[in-house]
Amino acid sequence: MKKVIIPIALCIVIAFAIIFQCTGGNKIQIDWQSSQVSDISKDSIELKVYVENSGSMDAYMCAGSNLKDAVFDYISDVSRFSTSCSLNYINSQVIPYNGDLKSFIKDLTPVSFAKAGGNRKNTDLMQILDTIVKEQNCNTVSIFVSDCILDIPQNAIDYLGNCQVAIKNTFNEAISANPRLGVEILKLDSKFEGFWYCGLNKEYLKDVKRPYYIWIIGDQRYLAKLNKNVPVEEIIGGIKEYCAYSTSQSIPFDIEKKSYVINHTGKISVNLLVDLRGTLQGKDVLTNISNIKTANPNQVTIVSVNEISDVNSLYSHVVELEIDNPATLRTETITFSYPRMPVWVSNSDDTTGQNVTNNLDKTTGLMSLIKGVSESYKNYEVYGVVTFNLKNK
Repeated sequence: MKKVIIPIALCIVIAFAIIFQCTGGNKIQIDWQSSQVSDISKDSIELKVYVENSGSMDAYMCAGSNLKDAVFDYISDVSRFSTSCSLNYINSQVIPYNGDLKSFIKDLTPVSFAKAGGNRKNTDLMQILDTIVKEQNCNTVSIFVSDCILDIPQNAIDYLGNCQVAIKNTFNEAISANPRLGVEILKLDSKFEGFWYCGLNKEYLKDVKRPYYIWIIGDQRYLAKLNKNVPVEEIIGGIKEYCAYSTSQSIPFDIEKKSYVINHTGKISVNLLVDLRGTLQGKDVLTNISNIKTANPNQVTIVSVNEISDVNSLYSHVVELEIDNPATLRTETITFSYPRMPVWVSNSDDTTGQNVTNNLDKTTGLMSLIKGVSESYKNYEVYGVVTFNLKNK
């Protein structure tokens, strides 16, 4: 009886050993060429601030204006990370302000706006944005504050289409000059007391809030540095909406470890450390796994994307991957893509320039402005990729 039991026991042991070797004991090594995070010195950033001083902005300059507080708060913080800060009014021309930031905010009044001059009746946002972008060099970060209302004429459809194309052309030229150019657009709101203007239409409003916008334009590495140190979400009073655009770039990344043992399920778990700050996207976009694709979806699954809380970390997010049967996989590429036109833009857009009391939270022509920017970035649907190799040890 013992002679029969021993061979059976040996067979069982051998069988388990074979299964373990095939599915639970193999080792995998991951190789990659890491991309380092750029070190941007604050002495590289030249800050230029532009506040539109057209007549349509006068009503935001009332007592208790949220706009003044938000602009003062944000510019105060970001100026600490730049080597210079120039302050300007802008409408048909750039009007430099000769004074410090505190005085600049104090002088945000209808009287000061009128005294500063320029064409305050007919605002050409296409010209304003073109002027701001053309005043930039590679080290400039421009901040533009405006209600972003387009003066709609009677032939509104043609006008809005022409505006979109003009904005697209402006940013196409700017991207050609600086392939790292990034754009951030923030929607905020403020107490509004005075006349609302759009083309030939006007209406007096009191005890209401109206939207206004802050545009931040510059090298996306500089914008990423500013966002890290001065998150736009923390602007006093808060922001209502946000969108951003950036060109395709190399993503700084690393992988938590090189060697893995395949577990009993035939899988390994890989933590990918990436710096996604250069994308300029908001937290909700960056942690949405639907924006990340794998080259081998049958074997590689995006389990989660989480923000790294350590402010001293070189990387902004950790992407957890689950790789099935890794012994048969040689190379994997992870692609990071982001939406170009958020829903809030269309929800905030007004195409008539009339009946403002029923559209207090909307801005005439906003879609044309932002869609023009979006069109100039249409060739950069993929922000970047991360590639690594796997091999049996």
